[in-house]
Amino acid sequence: MSERSHVTIEAIDTRTPTGQCPNCKLNVAFDHVSRRDVWPALKDRPFAARSGADLSGASTSAEPRPKDDVFRVVQHILSCQNCRKTAVVHQHWGPDLPKGDDLDGFVEAVKERASKPRLLVLVHPRRSAQTLDEAAPQEVRDLFSEGTRCQEAGALRAAAAMYRAAVEELCKDRSATGRNLKDKIADLTNRGVPADVVRDLDEARTLGNWSLHDGLAFSYAEVDDVASLIQEAVFVVYVQPEQRAALRAARQQRRDQARAGA
Repeated sequence: MSERSHVTIEAIDTRTPTGQCPNCKLNVAFDHVSRRDVWPALKDRPFAARSGADLSGASTSAEPRPKDDVFRVVQHILSCQNCRKTAVVHQHWGPDLPKGDDLDGFVEAVKERASKPRLLVLVHPRRSAQTLDEAAPQEVRDLFSEGTRCQEAGALRAAAAMYRAAVEELCKDRSATGRNLKDKIADLTNRGVPADVVRDLDEARTLGNWSLHDGLAFSYAEVDDVASLIQEAVFVVYVQPEQRAALRAARQQRRDQARAGA
């Protein structure tokens, strides 16, 4: 499984945050080189000169500091104390939003301007997105790849929808039938797909439905888990049969060669 761009850095708003270095892959302490808002506007957030001082970069002027944007992206540049290479991380901020279609609650959450870190995304060094094996149909791979790009951008509902679409395309490729996607996934058992794989694919369908129709918000880890389930299903449905066919062909070739030499 390929690495993802989602990272965990402890105490990132301090001078020496800790976490796994994306360069040397060790758990290390970082030197915090710089910090600034990069969206929706550029705004420096320097560290105070004295130890233990406020880290917000607030002005010492008597004028009140304007409130931060509710939705914003803060860029952190970190230097690994082990390998000395740098990493660029984007910290996405946003409010606690209500579940479902509570429009009034959404408006109130934004109006309160209470914001907190929601997601850390590694920008550099860039990591490759999760992909499916080339044995899978191109249509399935394209939908899955689009889902991973949505996931890395923090658009988790969109990612869930694309993963659901990838499962639907897989069912189409296997000629599964039914009144709806749930029935088509269940019909895969009649197409030689193991029952545990069918259950995993139904998890992807459920996540997509809950995200699209019920407005539920899932964590990065939950969406990432569904992506892994699809990868495993593709391995069983497409990769293993190709591997077994190649081994059968190799055995047959050796048998034919032995007969020819007899």
